Amino acid sequence: MILNVKETDRYNELHDGEGEVTISTLLDKGVAEGLHLFAVVTVPTGASIGYHRHQNDSEGYYILSGDAEFTDADGSVKTVGAGELCLITKGQSHGIRNTGDTELKFLAVVF
Repeated sequence: MILNVKETDRYNELHDGEGEVTISTLLDKGVAEGLHLFAVVTVPTGASIGYHRHQNDSEGYYILSGDAEFTDADGSVKTVGAGELCLITKGQSHGIRNTGDTELKFLAVVF
């Protein structure tokens, strides 16, 4: 099966973050068992996804390009870039801010 972007949505201040974030959904809930979302997320310079909790699912961010500060479940802030995977499991919290001078792109998988 080959799939293309299903839809692209724009969110302002996602999870009380800053700026506009674009989410291009490739797969969503119901396509594959246990998968809730599979999407490419674009975060412009200076924008962020606010710190939020995953009560009923887990999420991974695989950084495709750009530089960011990832706020981990324990509240610590870590610098991340292309090729790194940020993983949050059920019950944990996280957030991310684009700190680079180009847009941040990552693959988000919610399961």
